[in-house]
Amino acid sequence: MRLPRVALALIAAFSALPGCYVPDSDVTPSPAPVPTVEGPAPAPPPAAPPKQTQNKDLPNAPAVDESVFAEEVYVFMKSRLGQYWMCTGTLVDERTVVTAAHCLDTQFVSFQIVAPLAPGKPRVSASKPRVLGGSYEDVANPDIGTLTLDTAIVLPRYAELTDVVSRVEGGEALQAAAVVRTDEQAESPLVKTDAMPLSSTVELGYAHGFATPLFSKGGDSGAGLFLVEDGKMTHKLIGVARQPDPDTNLDHFTRIDAEFLAFFAGGH
Repeated sequence: MRLPRVALALIAAFSALPGCYVPDSDVTPSPAPVPTVEGPAPAPPPAAPPKQTQNKDLPNAPAVDESVFAEEVYVFMKSRLGQYWMCTGTLVDERTVVTAAHCLDTQFVSFQIVAPLAPGKPRVSASKPRVLGGSYEDVANPDIGTLTLDTAIVLPRYAELTDVVSRVEGGEALQAAAVVRTDEQAESPLVKTDAMPLSSTVELGYAHGFATPLFSKGGDSGAGLFLVEDGKMTHKLIGVARQPDPDTNLDHFTRIDAEFLAFFAGGH
């Protein structure tokens, strides 16, 4: 089997603070110029308010803004050689991040999680990496695992582990979307992708695989793939970014399946 081309990235700039803290060096672009028009411009239509629902697990909590994916996080890793790397991950509860196994490789000795879309942009250390299956370098094995936060990150809601394997393998036409960096910078803003068709990659040798059309950049490894229903991106986590494959124009994902769900339950 061809070895995977992983999409984690080496971070070039570091701070002197302890752990894996990396400064945000992004520059906010200037706003686009507004064209001159004759006469008063028509008033824009009012924006529809974001869909909000009550958190059933926290009945006294404020309504949840369904359009915000605060559970998507940066994962920063420090190697035994003192190098700093970056991946992405997804909070599935207040102390657990799901990410790619290659982001949890034994070369990494410390981890930091940053939740840029959460109030206060919390930064916490993480430990206890757990990896499912054999070597991720064999595409027949899954490339997925978990980290445990040393301090809880409390959110109104978390991603929901969701198994859609039987639906995809049964030929159902499903769509998915991800939340990824806008650029290959450590703390580049996170944005949602467009909805993309979801396919199985079992025939390509990825026994635990889903794929979408190619879109990822360096640092997107471990990013969550979310189910799209009725044209809207949901918080149902169905896969984790593995690696891009320019030769086939596909992005590969390890899917949330029965084996991972049993692995996850065994660690809780």
